[in-house]
Amino acid sequence: MVTADELLRVLLAPLLVSAIIAVIGYWRRWAWALPLAVGAGFFVGYALMGVPKLPPQDGTDWLFWFAMPLTAAGAGSTLLPQRWRWPVGVIAGAVAFGVILPLFPYGASIGQIVAFSIGAAVVGLLLALTATLVEKRLTPLATVLAFSFALGSAAVLVMSSNLRIVGVYGIAAAAAVGPAAIFAGPLSKGGPRYRTLVSPGVAIVAAGLLAGLFAGGRFYPDPGVTWTNLLVVSLAPLLLLAAAWLPIRSVAVRAVVGLVLVSIALATVTVPTALAAKHAAEDDPYGSNG
Repeated sequence: MVTADELLRVLLAPLLVSAIIAVIGYWRRWAWALPLAVGAGFFVGYALMGVPKLPPQDGTDWLFWFAMPLTAAGAGSTLLPQRWRWPVGVIAGAVAFGVILPLFPYGASIGQIVAFSIGAAVVGLLLALTATLVEKRLTPLATVLAFSFALGSAAVLVMSSNLRIVGVYGIAAAAAVGPAAIFAGPLSKGGPRYRTLVSPGVAIVAAGLLAGLFAGGRFYPDPGVTWTNLLVVSLAPLLLLAAAWLPIRSVAVRAVVGLVLVSIALATVTVPTALAAKHAAEDDPYGSNG
């Protein structure tokens, strides 16, 4: 369970910080402000739970320090031509690599670390590309909101895998994406037509945070997040592609369908895992989970 005090730190604080930056970005018409809002919101939520040392004693705390260059990459991508933004998503692989590396050679081989990092890089590319392709057909709100849903599901899965504190950090990540989703639409429009894509920059930051959460949730606890759950949540936003090209005239309807598809996919793995963890905790009230 997450305490009320923790919710103030990892839910309310990230929401407020992200919202303030997103409002300023909307006012000044700064597309790069939305990825910054997500990264800053996550960073503040994490910091309020305790700022880790550098280098950190716990390998999962590298996610805190990697959040800064990750946010810079997401914000910086908005300054590139639109067709060159999504390749920056490869940075998700670097985040995963950095989080897992402290386990070598104690809990993971170099082959496992490299393979997972390459997989995370590919997923980062796919998520950023998906955001690029579907934003105009599903609305920026729906596109960005799908990443908030995925991060929230990742938080639940990691928390249920005996790595509670990293799951709590995942709540901060999901909360920080919310205000970016709300202001993505207004910021992306110039009059009646879209002026710039804002979703890819947010997707890059979200994909990197997702990779870091799952790198910790898969390799550090016992048992870790299962491969099935990890893949379903990581790839769930790709279902937006199916909704984007439905033969439906209404953009709003396509957007709702896309979010429903993503939500169903996430629920199929998140709900059973959370219920199983709850039952296990009730059967073993003296157990601990990090």
